[in-house]
Amino acid sequence: MTRTVVIGLLRAVNVGGRKLTSAQLRAAAEGLGYTDVKTYVNSGNVVVVAPHGAPATADALGAALTAEAGFDVPVVARTASAWHAVVEACPFSDEARDDPSHLVVVAWDGPVAETAGAFDPARYGNERLVWARTELYAYYPDGIGRSRLTLPVLEKAAGRGGTARNWNTVLALDALAREREAGGQG
Repeated sequence: MTRTVVIGLLRAVNVGGRKLTSAQLRAAAEGLGYTDVKTYVNSGNVVVVAPHGAPATADALGAALTAEAGFDVPVVARTASAWHAVVEACPFSDEARDDPSHLVVVAWDGPVAETAGAFDPARYGNERLVWARTELYAYYPDGIGRSRLTLPVLEKAAGRGGTARNWNTVLALDALAREREAGGQG
C-alpha cells in the first residue's frame, strides 16, 4: 500500500469561538488510521502519513473534524513533495531570511482564478504579492495584524478559500514532513 506524507492546514479554527485543540486534531487523524501524526502549534497544523494523497486526506480529515467540533472545519492539504516545492519556490528569499514573521504563504483549496495575478495590493498598503497556481506568497513589511489586506480580500481576488501560515510555520511543517519521509514512511 502506498503511504504518503501529507500536511493538513485547518482553516478558521481557534478564532471567533471556533475552538479545536491539537489533541482533538491528533485524535481525529489517528482515528482515520493515519500514522506518525504530529501537530504543530495550536493553530490547526498537522503532518501525517496517510494511505492516500492530499485531496482525500483533506476531505476525510475535514469531515472527521467537523463531526468532532460541531462546526465546519475546512482543511487544505499538500503532499510533502508539494510543500517542499512551495518552500523552494519562495520568491522572497531576503525576506524569508531577514523577516520571516512578516512573510506568509496562503494555501488555496484549489487553483486560483486566472485574474488573481492582476490584483493590485497597492490600495491596501505596502504589501507585496506573488501568486502561484495554488499558493500565494505575501510579504507584509508593516506587519500582518493591522494590514487591510486580509485573507477575505485575498480570497475574493483568488476566487478560492485558503488558509495562511507565516514563513516560520511553513519551514517547521516542512521539517516535520522531511522527518516523516526520512523515517521510510513517506
